[in-house]
Amino acid sequence: MTDTRLTLTRSAATWNRPMFRATLIDEIQTLGPEHPALQPLLQAGLRQTSAVADDALAVHLLSSREQKGRILVHLGIFYAGIIAGCSCADDPSPVDTITEHCELLLDIDLATGQARAALCGG
Repeated sequence: MTDTRLTLTRSAATWNRPMFRATLIDEIQTLGPEHPALQPLLQAGLRQTSAVADDALAVHLLSSREQKGRILVHLGIFYAGIIAGCSCADDPSPVDTITEHCELLLDIDLATGQARAALCGG
């Protein structure tokens, strides 16, 4: 089973303050595409390529609201996907990437900053 847990304590601490958006975006981008909770979600969100590249994420906050001690967040994520060659050891073609996009839903516990992530529509 995929572990979709994240720790977003800085974001939870800035909820309902002007710096929430920037803090959340920074925390997610700092985790990067290889984070154990994000990587399988990004992989499942691929539409044009076969693997998630190690390139930086571009995160956009689409919406956020509080409900019963939790912050519910809808994010748009832009990231690089790898166009694989023939996977032969002597394959001379360079690794090429295409920008991919998916949307994630976060459910953040306001008291602890512990969060669960899910692919929107997945």
